[in-house]
Amino acid sequence: MEILKCNGVQKVFGKGESRVTALNGIDFAVERGEFVAIVGASGSGKSTLLHILGSVDKPTKGSVIVDGVDINTLNAANAAIFRRRKVGLIYQFYNLIPTLTVEKNIMMPMLLDKRKPNQEHYETIIRTLGIQDKLKALPSQLSGGQQQRVAIARALICRPAILLADEPTGNLDQKNSKEIIDLLKLFNRNLKQTILLITHDEKIALGAYRIVTIEDGKIIDDQKRR
Repeated sequence: MEILKCNGVQKVFGKGESRVTALNGIDFAVERGEFVAIVGASGSGKSTLLHILGSVDKPTKGSVIVDGVDINTLNAANAAIFRRRKVGLIYQFYNLIPTLTVEKNIMMPMLLDKRKPNQEHYETIIRTLGIQDKLKALPSQLSGGQQQRVAIARALICRPAILLADEPTGNLDQKNSKEIIDLLKLFNRNLKQTILLITHDEKIALGAYRIVTIEDGKIIDDQKRR
């Protein structure tokens, strides 16, 4: 069953001589429960695609369907609600709120939505990530690898339709990078979480089970690894 479908997605910035086509006719679909890596060099269009998939930006042309919703039709307020409930976002630099504890950082999407998390789901996440003893700590008291684990927990707390990971290992050493990818694979397998991993690193991409390669705003390769 498709959880994500892109049809003829195009994104153009600027006009006239300054016009830049960042995405040029992106067509692809992702099945529920897939772990997909989107690979491309800097300037290939992968980050632009991530922003569109996460409803942070809108395409110039084309449609993006996420969990049955055409996200291009949402106004800014509804897009924010949709993003909070249906899209988990993990960034290279964690984006944790420095004045809040680990626990409150994780709970932030639920607090903004005035909802309570499923306690069993919450405990499964923090236990899998190994951060049970860090819940009262501040982000500054954690290592980079631990901060990224907190960011993963925050992204998963709402049980999103898709999890978008934007260069999630880009600020980590080799050991922590491997651990983060292994954890994402674990959540993909155990929670059936659909994951899209954005990276320029082909070695990191090998952690996924499908690799989509973007070049000059177009998909030039799409391969399943199992």
